[in-house]
Amino acid sequence: MKNNMDDLNKLADILNASAFAIHIDDEKITNLTISTKANSHLAHILVKNKTTLFNHRYQSLSYTEGHFLTCRVCDNIVICFAFDYTDIFSDNSDLMVVNSLSNLQSISQVIYTLYTQEEAPGEKVFIQHIQNCISCINLDTEEKHNDPKQLFDMETNIIQGIVHSDKQMVTKALDQLSHVQMIYSRLTPNNLLRGEKDILLGYVAILNRAIIQWNYPVELAINLHSDMIKEIELSHQIPDFFQVIREITWHYFKIVQEYHIHNFLPLAKRIHQYIKEHIGENITLDDIATGLNNTKKNLNPAFKSEYHATIKQFIKKTKIDTSKELLIASNLCLEEIADILSFNSTSYFIKTFKETVGVTPAYYRKHFFNQHLHL
Repeated sequence: MKNNMDDLNKLADILNASAFAIHIDDEKITNLTISTKANSHLAHILVKNKTTLFNHRYQSLSYTEGHFLTCRVCDNIVICFAFDYTDIFSDNSDLMVVNSLSNLQSISQVIYTLYTQEEAPGEKVFIQHIQNCISCINLDTEEKHNDPKQLFDMETNIIQGIVHSDKQMVTKALDQLSHVQMIYSRLTPNNLLRGEKDILLGYVAILNRAIIQWNYPVELAINLHSDMIKEIELSHQIPDFFQVIREITWHYFKIVQEYHIHNFLPLAKRIHQYIKEHIGENITLDDIATGLNNTKKNLNPAFKSEYHATIKQFIKKTKIDTSKELLIASNLCLEEIADILSFNSTSYFIKTFKETVGVTPAYYRKHFFNQHLHL
């Protein structure tokens, strides 16, 4: 069982999630991850809604500030992976805002197999909102509103909440946003994915213009916008549309919140943050020095004393770590992953990945999805 827990911990770490088991009979919560990202109050949200946990084998249970991926592994135990969008210390990059929701089926099956050591049932992931237990797919079951001014007010409140780091304002506005009929009217059945992408692209454009107007650096905003567009357009599916809107919103919230404290951080922390924000680019020391208004000769000594690695080594590690997450949590092909992480070519990405991890990206993906599912 220890090896099973080690594998679950490894998967949760790659996906930037907290993992825990809920024992339904006595409502006991067992933390499965060593990481400090585990948050007990998230587990108690599920316990309060425990009647929903056994409706389906695999479920994605969204709430305003994150979502749970749950897997019923036996009659009275549910394994939960918790994703907290508001966690400022999360290592999620701009490239994982949409893709973190795109491969729920395979991840659910891997969780089942890792825990039980049995072949996972091929059931679909059921998607619903945990606060009202109404399926996000069944759009007609919710009361909706069709007031343009109400939509404008909600967007304004979201923007105000983001630029002033007002979590409560953002939460309230997001709770209301999914009930606006004007959003649903653009999701036509004959081209649902394109309609969803167009709405997301428009929403990102609104947020980007807003943060620039509130003095967020134009260059950083343009890079953020470019990464978001790339990720949205590369998405092969959007299984939980309004949860993607929530995740995008909290991503912008964290970006602005981090910027507010950025100038107070030591140089090494600011270098770390710069790399995180630009991981989809071909980052050089000159870029970092210019971006941080510092001299190039100061960068490596400051960074190495804090992180015990050179900046070049850390950039390589961060790109590979991000590629691992994309391999596990998305359906992107190797060419697409290499492109969004600015590797010179797909072959160079494969070579670098193998040198760092010891196996090819294709084998790494297969290890989680094929090997575990076909014992």
